[in-house]
This record gives sequence, C-alpha cells and structure tokens, in this order.
Amino acid sequence: MRPDWYQVLMLVYVFVFMFFAKLIKEKIGIFKSIVIPTSLLAGFLGLLFGPELLGGVVINHKFNLGVQYDTNFYESILFYFMIIGFVALTLTERHSKQNRQSIDSGMFIVATYIFQGLIGLLVLFIISITYKPDVFIGLGLLLPLAFGQGPGLASQIGYSWDVATEIGYIQQFGITLATAGFIIGGIVGVILLNYYIRKYKLKVVNLRDLKGYKSKHVTFETLNEINYNDNLLVQVVWLSLVFLLTYVVSLGFYNLMLPIGAIGKTLADLILGFSYLFGIFIALGLRGFLRYLDAKGHRTKPLVDDYMMHNISSFALNVMITASIMSIEISSIKKYWDILLILAIVGAITTLIYITKFGRYVFRNNSNHYIVAMFGMLTGVAATGLALLRGIDPDLETDTADNVVVLGSAIAAPIGIPMMIVLSFPIVAYTTGQTYYNYLMVGGLIAYFGLLTFLLILSVRRKSKKGLN
Repeated sequence: MRPDWYQVLMLVYVFVFMFFAKLIKEKIGIFKSIVIPTSLLAGFLGLLFGPELLGGVVINHKFNLGVQYDTNFYESILFYFMIIGFVALTLTERHSKQNRQSIDSGMFIVATYIFQGLIGLLVLFIISITYKPDVFIGLGLLLPLAFGQGPGLASQIGYSWDVATEIGYIQQFGITLATAGFIIGGIVGVILLNYYIRKYKLKVVNLRDLKGYKSKHVTFETLNEINYNDNLLVQVVWLSLVFLLTYVVSLGFYNLMLPIGAIGKTLADLILGFSYLFGIFIALGLRGFLRYLDAKGHRTKPLVDDYMMHNISSFALNVMITASIMSIEISSIKKYWDILLILAIVGAITTLIYITKFGRYVFRNNSNHYIVAMFGMLTGVAATGLALLRGIDPDLETDTADNVVVLGSAIAAPIGIPMMIVLSFPIVAYTTGQTYYNYLMVGGLIAYFGLLTFLLILSVRRKSKKGLN
C-alpha cells in the first residue's frame, strides 16, 4: 500500500463521520430537538472513535474498536480550512442593505467579545490568587475567541501563544473551550428559546418540525465559454490565488517583526494566528478590483459566483468544526480541566445575562429574535444562532438574520481590530516580564467597552426620539 493513504484516510474520516452524524440527527428523536450542527456532532463521533477513546481499545490484540489518526493533522486542517471558509465568505457578494440596526448589531457583537474577555481575565485572576498562582492569566482572553469566534481563531491564537510562551497546552485549551461553547449554545439556547416562547406567548415552531424535502430553483450567471463544472474550477482558482497571497503577506509581516527583538519575535508568532485576517483583506481587495474592471467594461462580474462561493465557505467551515473536535487530546485536558470548567460555566452565565439584559435594551424591535440569535452565535457558531432563530422565525422573515449574522458580523470585523491588537499584550508581559502590559490590556479593554456601550446607548436614545423603537 502507498504510505500516503494514511493522510488521505484521515481526511476521509471527516466526511464519514459527517455521514453518520446526519443519520443520527435524522433518525434519533432527541437530536431533532437539540440545536447541534451536523459538523459538531460529527466531531464528537470522531473524538469518540478516535485513538484516545474507542480507537485505543484493542480486541484480541488485532482489532481496534475505533480508528487511528494524528490530532496534529486535524489542527492543520482546522487552520487552512478556516482561511478558505472566511475568504470564500468574503468573496460572496452581499445583497443585504446596511441599516442602523446592523451597525448596532456589529457594535453589540464586539462589546460582547470584550465583556467576555474581561470576565475571562477576572476569572483567571481569581484563580491565580486562590489556588494556582502560576497560571497564565492570558487564558481568560480565550473565552471570547472560543465562544465568540469558534475553534478556528481560538486554536490559531492558542498555537501562537504556545510557541511564544512554551506553556504547551494553550491551543488545546482554546479548542476544548470552543467545544464547550458549542454545547452551551445548543442546550442553553434551546432552553432560552422555549422559555421565551412560553413567557411572551410567541408562535411555537418546534425545531422537530423544521424538516422535510424542500427544493428551490438556482440559476447561475457565467460567461458563455465557461460551463458549470469549469465555473467551480474558476472559484477554486480565485481561492488559490488569495491563499497564495495570504501566505506571502503573512511571511512578509513575520519577517518584518523578527529584527525588533524579543517583542518582535512574540508579535511575529502572533501574526501567524491572524493569517485568516490577511486573507479576508486580500479577498476584499480582489472583490473591489473585479468591480473596477467590470465598471470599465471587462467581463469580470460573472467570474465570482456567489452561490458557489457561499457553498464552498459552508463546506470549509463545516470541515473546520469537525476537525477541531477531532483534534482534541483527551490526555491534555487533565492539565486544565478545572480552569476550563470554571471559565466555561462563568462565561456561559455572564454571557447569557449580558445578552438578555443589554440586548433587550438595544434591540427594541424583535428583541427575542435578536437575543436568541446573538446568544447562539456568541457561544457557538453562526449556524447555532440561525437554528435558534428559526425556532421563532422559521422562514427568516424578519431582518434579524441579515442584521446579526451577515451584516452584523461583517461590521464587527473592523470594529474588533483594536481588541485583536490587545491580544498580544499578555504574551509580551509573560515573555518579557514587563507586567505593565497587562494593565494596558485591561485598561484598553475597559475603555473600548465603555466607548461601544456609550455609542449603543446613544443610538437607542436617538432612535427613541425619532420614534423608531
């Protein structure tokens, strides 16, 4: 047998577990009521039948109950498919129109990130002064990355932190915390949804009923000389070009930081975790360049197919989620299970309180819709938020989905850049011993959180005066 079959099979396992996860969701009743993405369930199946659980059980010294795979392989899949997913999503044309509510959603999302970060830092600080004085307080900042951004960013930032600090388990901590967020978003989200249905007497839409065969007519606009199959190839070519430029830009920034010294090396390692951001900016530039060429009369607009790009993005992000769970090393959880448990519980409770209380103040119209969608998305993934939203808005007739998931997330990206910069501070403090960076980090987060909160309150008051609430 060819030795490279092993790598091919590890990729195949992702889709095999997705197949069985879909069967379980279709055939087992309880999974029809729990909001759990198929890719997430597939990841748990992969973890269960992986080398550290059933895959490690041998019968008659010959047969394993599960499969053998390398968790490092899935960490790599997680990283690269995250870039593909976000780049493809960025290249997809937005047809929704920006409005005041979408801007408020973007600010609310980032404000929640910062709130989660401050809560995480507080939890780690308390742990450090009670029973683990040597704990790395920066772990608290993984709470918004894991809950709000999912396993991709938590993994890559965790990896860069591991490289800089040599702690060794930060990446696994981020991935596992993101998995806990998925579970919280699904289970607590369903409880919250049903509570609102009863309390506010909303039209009940059982999540079990959101099934059945539905079809839609899809049309493709492309150049005459490009057929359907070639059109897919064109999308892959665009993604490959952006991928190549992402590598070049990341490498360039990495090399620019190295001559600065110890701080430069720390920042250079962190840059590797932000590669997906470079990909997003490059994709935005490509999209704008193609629009410019189209305005000049060149045939460029049909070359990027929104429908295909959206499906490529969905495909890549689902693979990323499954791979993230399969990359968890059960043995390493023993090093931090107590911190993980405390942080996940406190993070879930405080996030729920913040979103339900402040969310009802900010979003006066369709408050329940915004709250359940925000909670699902800011603990799990966008799919979790949409699934919860469909419990009271099955056909997505309100503008909540666009304002929260599509436009809100897009607007949140540039607003969140100052927070992303602050992520380097705890590493610099840890590696150089200059603790004042920690104070700068906390002060910066509090100041930015106060600014966003002030702007949201101001927006609500302006809308109230205009009678828009």
